[in-house]
Amino acid sequence: MKKFQQIDDLIIYPNTKSTIEVVPTDGYNGAHRYRVQLSTGFNSKKNTYDYVDKTTTIQFVQKNDDGSIIPGLQSEQLALILLDRVKKLNERYPSPYNDIQIEGLTMYLQACSDRVEERINRGVMGKLEK
Repeated sequence: MKKFQQIDDLIIYPNTKSTIEVVPTDGYNGAHRYRVQLSTGFNSKKNTYDYVDKTTTIQFVQKNDDGSIIPGLQSEQLALILLDRVKKLNERYPSPYNDIQIEGLTMYLQACSDRVEERINRGVMGKLEK
């Protein structure tokens, strides 16, 4: 049984409690499996986000040292979902802050593509090599 561990420094502003956990025993200190507490949104009376006693798990693709693979999301898939979401929300509720989010996510995705291209060119893409 994999044991999740709270990440105290991953906090959604303006809340003070972490709602994100990882399984730290993946050889990467918890970079592959996340458990996230679900939210019902912002509570304007308390000036914080409200959460329910329910979670969802996000598994990223994990290539183990022995060559076995645990299927999961690619980081780029999650970023593309976020980019699509903020673009659609921006159509309904335009904001210069949304534009900044779109720019940041676009930059992230370009950096991911550049990294993949560089690793392909060096012949190490898909391998556990630097």
